[in-house]
This record gives sequence, structure tokens and C-alpha cells, in this order.
Amino acid sequence: MNTKLLFAGSARMMMRYKMRTFFMAIGIVVGVTALVFMRAMGVGAERAIMATVNKTFTTATINVVAGGGHLGPRAGGPVTSLRMADFEAIKNQLDGVVLTGAMQWLPGQDIRYRGNTRQMSIYGYTDQTEAVWLRGVRDGEYFTAADIDSAARVAVIGTRAAEALFGDEDPIGKQIQAGSVPLRIKGVLELQGIDTHGADKDDEIHVPVTTLMRRLMNVDHVFAGRVIIDNPDNVEAVGEQIKALMRERHSLSEGEPDDVVVITPKLVQDIVSNANRVLGRYLPAAAGVALLVAAIVIANIMLIAVKERVPEIGIRKAVGAESRQINFQFLTETVVVALTAGVFGVGLGIIAALVYDSLSEVPMVVTPGSVALGLGAALVVGILAGVMPARQASALDPVNALR
Repeated sequence: MNTKLLFAGSARMMMRYKMRTFFMAIGIVVGVTALVFMRAMGVGAERAIMATVNKTFTTATINVVAGGGHLGPRAGGPVTSLRMADFEAIKNQLDGVVLTGAMQWLPGQDIRYRGNTRQMSIYGYTDQTEAVWLRGVRDGEYFTAADIDSAARVAVIGTRAAEALFGDEDPIGKQIQAGSVPLRIKGVLELQGIDTHGADKDDEIHVPVTTLMRRLMNVDHVFAGRVIIDNPDNVEAVGEQIKALMRERHSLSEGEPDDVVVITPKLVQDIVSNANRVLGRYLPAAAGVALLVAAIVIANIMLIAVKERVPEIGIRKAVGAESRQINFQFLTETVVVALTAGVFGVGLGIIAALVYDSLSEVPMVVTPGSVALGLGAALVVGILAGVMPARQASALDPVNALR
């Protein structure tokens, strides 16, 4: 059996029955395109999130958040026991702690400048923000310790927020209004982009944490804080010490749940990896439905083709073709159609990913594994769809076939 002639014959059959080939191929093209595109989106999202995590969350960093189980800011949280003094205690009582910085948060506030109004989040930080939270100012200056002590009416503003409120004006020195509180702009924040919670960090305002607590929120607690230690290898151990210290300071008895959550880099990376692993399993399932439908369509079309080609099969068997050769011939035809459609699907998936990447802020990453997965899926569909028609063709009796 000449394999080269067999594949050439399969290609001729595709060209002879163009409409039939089209209907056999379209499902695989759609399924493989969706598979490659979704895999590119999943890989790109994971890399973008991990890049943001690594940029803002170093290996020697521990976040402490009020409440149990919350990994990010949430307004109106039920737990209000976390104080600025807790972070002073962490710094003074635990070995290896280099810096601490408390943080408070007020979402969705109308900020006004002359006739312009923009709704954005206000974050309260300490004067150690540049070292603790790894973000400084692009222009102007950040808060000072004196600003924190006096709850000064000052602020630094994100680039996008500054453009929305001030346009081409230099915002430094200008006065904005947050509720009934006037705030003087001291600086413009460094660009940071979208964080792990999906928030635009360039569309926010920072004020001294004491200003936010006393003048804007009238509270005596903070939402969260960050702890910097001297040795990344001790992050998990220090994290456990922080939990114990907080339970002691907040007078929690045995059996009561923690009223803070301690977030280490390993915990964040595990959560992101697990989330993307789940998405990596379920997103391709949508493409799998299209491929399953394609397999059913191909199988039915090939069964019809077998009935139409009964005389041809009879002649082949009459001149000496064996059943396994007939079987292989029809299976090859199905696989050739499926692989050709798979190649087109991979190409369309890559093009779609590149177009979406140029139009969206979500990066798209097409990996060799995604291409191999698309072609492999097409091959599997071709084999599965071709088995039954090929067996039916090879089982035909040559005498009956030639009648």
C-alpha cells in the first residue's frame, strides 16, 4: 500500500467534493480557533497577573488584612479591630521586621476640581509608602511624617485621575475637594496599571492615612497594612508570629477565628495559579463542544459518503484490495480533512489572538503547547469520526457492492 498515493488520493477527494469537505471542516476550524484563542487568553492573563503580583509583592513582603478570608479591599467590612498600633507592635516585638505601613481605603468618592468631577477610590498611606508599598511619585513629593502626625489636608494623585480632573494643567499645588474636605495636591504617582483585583491604580488618590481616618471616614481603625522583613526565607514563620501576636492583642480566645488574614507571596501565587488552572480546564471545554459536534457531523457525512461509493469499494476489493486497506483509506481521508481544518483553525486562532492583543489591555500569549493542542485535538477528532465509516466501508462484501 503506497502511503504517498493514499494521501494524494485523499486530497483529490477533498477537492472533488468541496461542499462536503467544507461541512466536515467547519466545525473543526471553529473549535480549534476557539481552543487556541482561549488558551492564549488564559496564559496571557496568568502571566500579566503574576507580573503584577511580583512587581507589587516582593518575596520579603507580608500583607495583613482586617477580617478573615479577604484578599483585597472591601468597603463596610465587619472587622474593625486592626489599628495602626498593631503595626507598631509588629515592628517592635517581632524579630526580622524592617518596616511596616498601615493602609485605609474609601471607594467610590466624588472628587471635584472646578467644574470637573470624577469618582475614584481614596487610599490612606503612611510616609513609608515608597519603601513599603513600592510606589513613589513621578512628579512632586510624597507625604512626610509631619503630614501623618497632623492629618494634613494633602494628597498625591494618579496619572489617569490627574488627566481627567486637570487636563493639561499641572496638578501640583492645586486644590481638589473630596466631600467637604479640601486637599492640596503634592505630587503625581508613578504609573502602575491594573492591579490583581482589576482596579486601575492610576485612577486613584493617596492621602495621609490619618487624614482619611479622621477627616474623611471618622474611624479609628485601618483596613490593612504591609510588613517588610529582612529575610525572605522567614516569610512563612513571621506570618505565623503575626497571627499569634494579633490574636493576643485582640484578646481572641482559643476557638475564636482569626480577625485578620495574613497574606504571604506564596499564598498569593498559589491562589493565582489555582484560579488559572481552573480556567485552563474549563475554558477549552467550550471549544471541546464545537469539536464534539464536528466529530458527529464528520462521522455522519462519511457514512453517507460510504453509501455513495459502494461501487468504488466493490471494484477495489474485486481487484485485490484488502479490508484493512479500505479501512485505512477512509480513515486517512477523514484525518486529512481534520488536520487540514486544524491547521486553518490554528492560523485563525493566532490571528484572532494578535488582533485582540492589539485592541485590548489583556495580553495574549500563543505558546507552542497551544498550537500542538489544537492540532492534536483536530487529529483526535478526525480519528474518532473516521473509525465507524472506515469499518463500515471495509466490511462491505465485494459481490453485493458490485450488484
